[in-house]
Amino acid sequence: MFVGRQKQLAALAAALERTPGAVLVVGEAGIGKSALVREFTRGVDALVAEGGADPGTALQTAAAHGVQAGVHGVQAGVHGVQGGVPYAVFVPVLRRLVREYGAGLVPGGGRNGLARLLPELGELEEHPELGRARLFEEVLLLVERAAERRPVVLVLEDLHWADQASRDLLAFLLRNLTRPGVLVIATSREPLRLPMAEVLKVPPLGRDEVARMLGGSEGEQADIDRIVARSEGNPLFVEALADAGTATTPASLRELLLAGAERLGRASLDVLRIAAVSSSVSPSYGGSRTPHEVLRAVAGLDDLALDEALRPVVRARLLLVDGDGYVFRHTLIRDAVYDDLLPGERIRLHTRCAEARPELAADHWYAAGDRRRAFEAAWRAGRWERVLELWDQSDLPDGGMEPWDRSDSPGGGVGRFDPPDRGMDHAAVLELAAKDALHAGDAERAEELASRALDEVRDPLRAAHLLELRVAIRDLLGEEGLADLREAIRLAPREARLIGALANTLAWNGQDAEARAHAEDALALGDSRSLVTLAALTALEGDLAAASRLHAEARAAAPDDDTVLAAYAGEADVLEAAGEHAKAEAVARRGMAQAKRLGMARSRGAHIAANLAEPLASLGRWKEAREVIDAALALDPPPIHRAWLLMVLGTVAVWEGALEEAADVLDRARPLMRGRSRGYDSCLEPDLLEGRLAVAAGDVERAGRLADHVLSAHDLTLSRRYAWPLLVIAARTGRVRQAPAGMATTGRVQEAYQATFEAECGGSWAAAVAAWRTVGQPYALGQALVRAAEQDPESARELLREAAAIAERLGSAPLRQEVEAAAASGRVRLTAEPGLSARELEVLELVAEGLSNRQIAERLFISARTSGVHVSNIMAKLGVASRVEAAALARRTGLL
Repeated sequence: MFVGRQKQLAALAAALERTPGAVLVVGEAGIGKSALVREFTRGVDALVAEGGADPGTALQTAAAHGVQAGVHGVQAGVHGVQGGVPYAVFVPVLRRLVREYGAGLVPGGGRNGLARLLPELGELEEHPELGRARLFEEVLLLVERAAERRPVVLVLEDLHWADQASRDLLAFLLRNLTRPGVLVIATSREPLRLPMAEVLKVPPLGRDEVARMLGGSEGEQADIDRIVARSEGNPLFVEALADAGTATTPASLRELLLAGAERLGRASLDVLRIAAVSSSVSPSYGGSRTPHEVLRAVAGLDDLALDEALRPVVRARLLLVDGDGYVFRHTLIRDAVYDDLLPGERIRLHTRCAEARPELAADHWYAAGDRRRAFEAAWRAGRWERVLELWDQSDLPDGGMEPWDRSDSPGGGVGRFDPPDRGMDHAAVLELAAKDALHAGDAERAEELASRALDEVRDPLRAAHLLELRVAIRDLLGEEGLADLREAIRLAPREARLIGALANTLAWNGQDAEARAHAEDALALGDSRSLVTLAALTALEGDLAAASRLHAEARAAAPDDDTVLAAYAGEADVLEAAGEHAKAEAVARRGMAQAKRLGMARSRGAHIAANLAEPLASLGRWKEAREVIDAALALDPPPIHRAWLLMVLGTVAVWEGALEEAADVLDRARPLMRGRSRGYDSCLEPDLLEGRLAVAAGDVERAGRLADHVLSAHDLTLSRRYAWPLLVIAARTGRVRQAPAGMATTGRVQEAYQATFEAECGGSWAAAVAAWRTVGQPYALGQALVRAAEQDPESARELLREAAAIAERLGSAPLRQEVEAAAASGRVRLTAEPGLSARELEVLELVAEGLSNRQIAERLFISARTSGVHVSNIMAKLGVASRVEAAALARRTGLL
């Protein structure tokens, strides 16, 4: 099943539009290069001629036998089989062209050159001094003349196996193709130097794409996650793992993956096995990479001997050089090497790796079966999940910190073990593990651990702090924590952090007065984090300068890294809400850099990424916004942060006109924004995206239903950012003509939305235009300009031309369509006057009616020749190539 690859398909389509040209599709074995090309060629209006290098008989049946054939193709690549027939890549291509159009396309019916490769053309007329040159010229002539009849797409598969003669012929073609209509698409596992060729890399599939490929239901999500992790998004491996189950590597695939290792010498194989063991533990702690020094220490080789052992392994691309270390080209190769070890080999190598890698010693001791040493190492390293796992595996009845009984068996340890801190109990370790999971962005696991700790504690103060922790975790899951916070304060009424957390949650829910009172109380008791809450409340009152000072003070007095980053996120958010887009961008960029330095890019860093993408989107820098969002989503952030990123992505997609993408984004984001952890602003954001999507799609009924829901189910006076934009949609659908009482309007953005709402209700669109000019949001300004032009016909031309320029600069299809519709309705010409005479305008009107030159002549009482001259002059002045284009341009620009 083909899924995803929309960007790559678009790139191939764009290449077909600007022929002649070539695209080299690059990706590892099984990544889906051929599937991508097949999907593209299936829908093109062109003659597709396919050829390719043939490494052996296995590759010949690849297309017909699915995954197994694909495995054989990869197998051939592992063994490095080379095609030995000169020009083998091109023979099927040339035969296809000749069968389609005949050999008469080239002089002599191809017997001067093509017959060298196609014996069916007859006896070759030998010209020794011109043989290769004549062949190359005839191939070029055949391809270009075929393209004169119909566009041609030449597909050349597996160029990494191609013979040198085929590569030379391809280079000649790419340098000499000059006529339009020819696109060459080649595939290769590695970049090749091809003249004039665009390189298109095929990336791994993302999680959503793998899920669609497998057709998994919600109950199969865990299996999908395992397949994604093990396959690394390689479609061939995805299918193989899905067919065989995720617990083990299928035997056929394992044999394939080990094929390159079987030919290694003893020393090289030993090094490969060490790397497999070293990199088999804790990828989140750097375990997937094996430093050179670790290989040397565990292998016991000197530098020269180690280099000689490593060279064949790297040459076979089993290991890749990564800085001063090595990584496996694919984790399944590592797994296959690891699974091939004997039990005794694994224990010995894990033991030696534990001694060589102190930071991962807990994992290696655990894998070696020595739980005592694993426990000690995990405790020293603060690896609380591993400590918890070992603790839960013990057979102590109360889970208390008591010595474990040991035997004298190898790997089991000797004597009694005293833990480093006898004052810590199981609940304390659960809490520490929950904090680690929260720091790593795994909110679901963190909630589970915090809830388990709460079940075990009896001390009110400890329970209160665990409730606070669970509130922070559930906030990331989109769940409101007011009940937990109020219970925590009941248990510990003078705890500053708890009062501050309550203040923050109240602020999110629009209860400003109570929020400020609690924040000030918490600050007086020493909770500097409450400065972030006070800054947000101050910004809502319109004092941005004071809010920025409070955010800076919060960062300076922050008790932990998360508070520092929360202050960056908060400041960027309030600046963006106020229309200070450039300032919001600058603050967010500083915050993201800090999150990366602190190792919190996946958690709080993803939050700040959304705060960066939003001002970029507002400023019309949509490509940059997408890049920020893509990078943050690739880290698999917590649900609420992922939802915020998706909200910005969906908005950009609507503005660009990518409505199917926007609908998909909305479907993905809505389930993540359950509850009201961030108040009405958070729960209304998906509604706003849906409303914008409905309006852009012209679905007035859906937009009206959405407006009815919002007006009946929500108190818009509690929303800080989305009430006025939603009211604009409600007014546009005729659902409301007056704003609810008590609506707040703070800052230039909200003032602009209020002006837009009033214009929708019959007020001045010129006022809305003026308001948006002060904000600096080009898309909103463009929309207001169009509506102002409809309201003021005398200024329509100037207003629509400005809106058209904005649409062109942004690349916004919806805005461009609105401009063109308004221009056509108002008979406004958007481009410069073409200088058509009165007679030419008469002729153009008749052309637009679909009349022929003779019919135009009869209508105007002129000769058919004169009519034809007028049509030719009109087309030249308009810069179009056909009568249809002339008519369309005239209507679109208001010329008629």
